[in-house]
Formats: sequence, C-alpha cells, structure tokens
Amino acid sequence: MTDAATGWWNGPHRVLLLNLREGDEPKVDAEALVAAAKEYRATAFCISGGGIVAFYRTKIAGHRISDGLGNRDLLAEIIPVAHREGMRVLARIDPSCAPKALAAEHPEWFARDRNGKFCEVSEHYVTCPNAGYYRERIVEVVREMLVRYDADGIWNNQGKFAAWDTGACYCNTCQSQFRAESGQGIPDENWDDPVWRQYNEWRYRRIADWVALMHREIHAVKRDAVFIAAVQLMESLETIRPGGWDIDYWLEHQDIPTFECQRRHTAPWWPGIQAKYLSTLAPDKPRWMTVSYFYPWWRLYAAPEAENRPWIAQQVANGVSPWLHINGGYSDLFDRRGLAPMQAVFQRLERWQGYLDGAKSQARVALVLSRHTQDNYGRDKPHARYLDFIRGWYCALQEAHIPFDVISDKLVTVERLGAYRAVVISNLACVSDATAAALEDYARGGGGLIASFDAGSFAIDGTQRPVPAFAKALGITYAGRREGLKSSYAKLEDGTDPLLEAIGDTDLIPNEGALVEVTAGAGQVVPLTLIPPVIAHSGATISIPEYSAIRETTDIPVAVRGSCDKGRVVYFANTMEALYYHYGFPDLGRVLANAVRWAVGAPLALEVDAPDYVDVTHMGQPGRALVHLINLPLDKPLNTGWRHPGRNLVPVHGIGVRLRPPSGRRVAAVRLASTEKQLEMTTHNGVCAVTVPELTDHEIVVFEFDKE
Repeated sequence: MTDAATGWWNGPHRVLLLNLREGDEPKVDAEALVAAAKEYRATAFCISGGGIVAFYRTKIAGHRISDGLGNRDLLAEIIPVAHREGMRVLARIDPSCAPKALAAEHPEWFARDRNGKFCEVSEHYVTCPNAGYYRERIVEVVREMLVRYDADGIWNNQGKFAAWDTGACYCNTCQSQFRAESGQGIPDENWDDPVWRQYNEWRYRRIADWVALMHREIHAVKRDAVFIAAVQLMESLETIRPGGWDIDYWLEHQDIPTFECQRRHTAPWWPGIQAKYLSTLAPDKPRWMTVSYFYPWWRLYAAPEAENRPWIAQQVANGVSPWLHINGGYSDLFDRRGLAPMQAVFQRLERWQGYLDGAKSQARVALVLSRHTQDNYGRDKPHARYLDFIRGWYCALQEAHIPFDVISDKLVTVERLGAYRAVVISNLACVSDATAAALEDYARGGGGLIASFDAGSFAIDGTQRPVPAFAKALGITYAGRREGLKSSYAKLEDGTDPLLEAIGDTDLIPNEGALVEVTAGAGQVVPLTLIPPVIAHSGATISIPEYSAIRETTDIPVAVRGSCDKGRVVYFANTMEALYYHYGFPDLGRVLANAVRWAVGAPLALEVDAPDYVDVTHMGQPGRALVHLINLPLDKPLNTGWRHPGRNLVPVHGIGVRLRPPSGRRVAAVRLASTEKQLEMTTHNGVCAVTVPELTDHEIVVFEFDKE
C-alpha cells in the first residue's frame, strides 16, 4: 500500500461531493463539471458510481444501470478529464438496498423484519451487512470501478444496519451469527437486558468487520486507492446506534477518517466537536468532513451562507479538510444562491493552504467522549443522561476561549494523556479498568482531572461497580443520592475560592436534577454545598413568591477540589454541565471554566478577549503558532443550549489575543492570514499581545517565532 506520508490524499484537500439522481445524466458534461470543480479550487471530487444503481456501463449481472444513462458511461467520460486537470475522483457506492428482482435470485442477501418479511424502501429491498450483497456483490462493484475506470477511491454511503430507518435485521445470517457468539437469539430492545447491550455492541463490531473487508479488497486491486466510509458523532443517534457506526473501530481500515456533518437542527459547533475528535483519533492521518450545501430534508434548498461559513471554518481550524456536499445541482429547479459564497470560501482555503498543512493542535486540555457511556449508561435517554453533559462542557470551554481537544475513551493511555495539563471526564460513567487506571495514574503523576456525577460508576458493559472507579483519586466517599432537586441552589462557601473566581456578589447559583451525596476526604476543599429545593409544597412546580425563602442549608458537597499526589482533582456531584447546556446560566459556565484553569495549575498559553460566540482554536506548525478565530452566527435561542444555528454573522472588532510562546522561543512577528499584513505587537513578561481589528467569519492570527 502507498505510504500515507506520500499518498495523494495526504495534506490539505478541498473536496466536492456531487450526488447524481437518475435523470441527471443527459445534463452532465465532463469538461464543464471539472471546470466547475476548478472554480472551487477543488483537489478532488466524488461522483455517484454504483450500488443501488450504476451510473456507468457495469458488466455485473443484476447491477441495474440508471434509466437515464442511455448509451453513455459517466465514469469513463469524467475520470480521464479530472485526471488531466490534476484532480482525483472518488466513486460513491451505496450498499444499503438493491432491486427487488435480485431477491428472487439471492433472498439470503436481504434484511428481514421480525416476521421474516423483506424491508422495502423506494421500490427496493434493504440488504443485510452480514450477507453476500455487502460482502460479495459490492466488492465486485468496487473492483469494477477501480480497475476498469481508474477511480482514485471509494466513498461509502449508508453502509449500516437498519438503513433508511427500517429497524433491526432478523435474517437467518444475523440470527445464526449472533447466536453463535452469544448463545442467545436477537433480543428486543431493552437496555436493562445485558443480552440487548451485547447485541448492540455486536452491531458495531459487525460493521467494523465489513469496513475492514472493503479496505482489504480495495487495496488488493489498487494500492493507491482510498476507502472512506460515512459516519457521524453524537447527533443522528437514531441512525448511528442501530446502524452500528463507531469510527473508533474502523480507524485501522480508513485511509482518511471522515465524518458527515449535515444535520442543521443542532448546535452550530457540531462540526467543531467532530473535528476535534477526528484530530485526536487519527493525528497521523488526513481527516475529512462533509458539509452540506443544503438542508438535509430539502436537498435542493441552500443552507444560508451565515451557517455554512462557520460550519466549514470549524473543520479547517481543527485540522480537517472540508467536503462540500451538493445534491441536485443538475435540477431545473434549484437554489443557486449559496454557490458563489462557497466558491469564495474554498478559494480562500487554497490561499491559506500553507497555514493548514501539517498544523497540529496545541491544546493542553482534553474532554473525554465515551460511546460506551452514551449507549450502556445513556440507554434509552442518551442525550439527557450523557451527551448533554458533554455539550455543556463544550459550551463552557468554548465560551471561555480555552483551547481543548476531544478524545475517545477507548484511546486513553498514560502516554496520550501526557500531552495535556487537564482532562475532563464529564459523567464518564462506563469505564474499563485499563482506562480508569490510566486516568488515575495521570492525576497522581501531576495531571489535572475533573470528573462529575456518575463518573466511574459502571463497567464498560453497563454493569454497576460496587465502588466507583475514581473515588480514591478524587478524594471522596460515596454516601447516597438525591433526586428531583428542582428549584434548588448551590451555596458559595468561600467567594475567594478559585472555582468561584469572577462570580461576583451572590451567595448562590442554580442547581437542578439529581446529586450524588459524597463526603470530602481530609485536605479536600468544598467550595459549593447544597441548598435544598425552595418550593411551596412537595410536588409544586414553582414556589409561591411569599414563601420563596431559604429555610435550610446543608453541608452536602456540590463541588469538591483538592490534590491527588502530584495532581489536582475536581469533582462536581451534581449535573452542572448539563444544567448549563439546558439553561445557559453564565455562573455555571464560569465555575466549569474556573475548574479547568485551576486544574491546569499554570497560566494558559493562549488568552483571547472576545464575545463568547467567538470560537478559538490554537494550532501549531514548526516555527509558528496559529490562532483560528471563528465568528459563530448569532440569534442564540434561550434555554436551548444553541440547538439551532443562528442567522447573522455580526462582525467583531478589537479582539485581544495574547500568546505565551513555548519555552525558549520569542515571537518575531504577527500577521493576519486574510491580508498577510503584520499586526503591531507588545511583549510583557514574555507574553505577546496583539489586537485583531475585525473578524467577519474566519481569521488566522499567525505568530512567527524567532529561529531556534
């Protein structure tokens, strides 16, 4: 196989994903298509190939050729023109369904529902990832496109169980394979049932096995071809979880780990969390991510420019190359308003390529994300029970302008953690013994560890531990649990405590939900304690104003901080980060950010003075630091945790940026990537300070160091 360091896919790329529909073929002109791609300064594009339907002259029996193709052969026309112009072409496949007629010849290839019936979508039947259509027929299709047409790679769409929301597969192949592994039949969904949790894990493993098969087969026929499979993180759980998508299990068999990022009724920073995760998951591989030109349920209608600009910027700022996914561009009825702005963005990325190539995160704070906690602890409420905790921490760190990475708990080792000064394990409920040991060793060795709520309370499979894994490291003893703490508070025990810095003149901050009762060990500090609910009577939804007085306080800790040998530890006994995500109470975000600053135990290398909606990423290349500033769109709804993107990019003026260079280095000059103009800088105690005059959507502040 071609060395990843020299393969064509290495380095920054700008990619277009062009989905064709049956009937588009007469409008496709190879020269015009490639010329249009060049307007985007694209280095590669993906075009529909085969699977559900072939957009080329396939010789495989039963692989239906598109009705609109006529006598043409799109792959034969397009790929040579692209190669002539120095562009790479990936062929798109979709193995999720096949013509009904094929079921008469190979009924064993298709998914079945609980009653043994085929699963129908759009006049096709859904296929089974464990059966021959995926593992034999799609392999034939891929070989044909790579060998006959010299495609540069394969992009897989919808390779999963339960494709197009059709439910679990109960075909004979699935039933026999799961029974051979577990001794059980395929269960009904019940997250309290360990067999169901085993089956859930089995789906992830089976899709990973298919991804590995495709990778082997593709490289067997063309050594310098790439294989990319679609997957997502956190959002679209109704697709990810039943589909069996876990990119961690695919890493060895993905040449370019890639996330899709289309959904729009979510936080505007979803591209950022996915990009951060990709960059730590595969630091030595190129990473790509799609961004849809359209709204996913209205594929011909453009997403506003004010959404797409920061959507792409977050990917780039975290070391990920963007795909622009355009569907229906050959339609007679189409929204063309966003095409020119997206061309301008891609043209700018070409100019910035020197600042993107090989850039690595310089963040010294990490947020751990756990798919096993999402599933085996989150169970039927994964968002409320777990993912909203992660979202709350993301908001708190982003709005405090603290650069951070997002890492998978499966990859946590003492060696990896050594790159960070503080690690956040927000409600990391399900944890393996090895991961727990690595995190404890990290803290004892001098790292900062911040945990919350049920962190460490369960084994990786969702089995409750007799004693939570991190109790000793956090310096706490578990004493019980309180539920239903609506209208409660946390009392500030000492306003000068570092966790309460800049809170101001208040005696309390909000609390809600459940709380784990703990006692703090000797030497640990309790800056926040519980004030029980202030309500008119039991079961009341709101207190009577005349009876809103606090009549009781407690010494029950809401927050505990202290030491663990050489390290610093913080434990939040409540659901503070989820509460922050839901309500946006500023004080909760300040407490969370303060906990990180204190746990780091040293001044942060980067400080930025800007509104909370300015996203900050600290990257580095040899001899320089790169500070990405991204202006997220406004119209932030109340009480929703930024669940919906804003509509207005309001320019920000006078952003202060202060950088503490690495030991032994000095800043020689600072400039803006957009204009290449130098900024006036001042230096005090080794800290270099500049002011960015204006931020529209995306800017890179380039700090050049003196030569060593």
